[in-house]
Amino acid sequence: MKKISVIILMCILVTAAACTPRGIISKRKMAAINADMFLFDQYAGSDREMKRFSDTCAVYKPLLRAYGCTADQYFASVDYYLENSKDMAEILDMTEKILKKREKKILKRIEAGAKKTKDTTDINQ
Repeated sequence: MKKISVIILMCILVTAAACTPRGIISKRKMAAINADMFLFDQYAGSDREMKRFSDTCAVYKPLLRAYGCTADQYFASVDYYLENSKDMAEILDMTEKILKKREKKILKRIEAGAKKTKDTTDINQ
């Protein structure tokens, strides 16, 4: 009986995962792409030279290529998820979690670096 329940559960999960149309980027991958795009936009906004180029979609092509996607797939996926607002809300939540996780890592590195600097300053005095 347990085996049948597990098989039925697996079938349901596989069916649910297959609901995204072909060519549409998965929610998880969309969240990761969006997080990287956000970080790139923040960097580009602070760098004069990059700011000039950041107004074009061409700057995102290498990022999308790194995820194995094209600009057309990305835009088609955005359109698809905008029509499915629940899915888009999930993507935005996942994006936020990714960014918060990265922020925590960066803050830990900053704190460790500040502590290391303080320790070496105290020794030298």
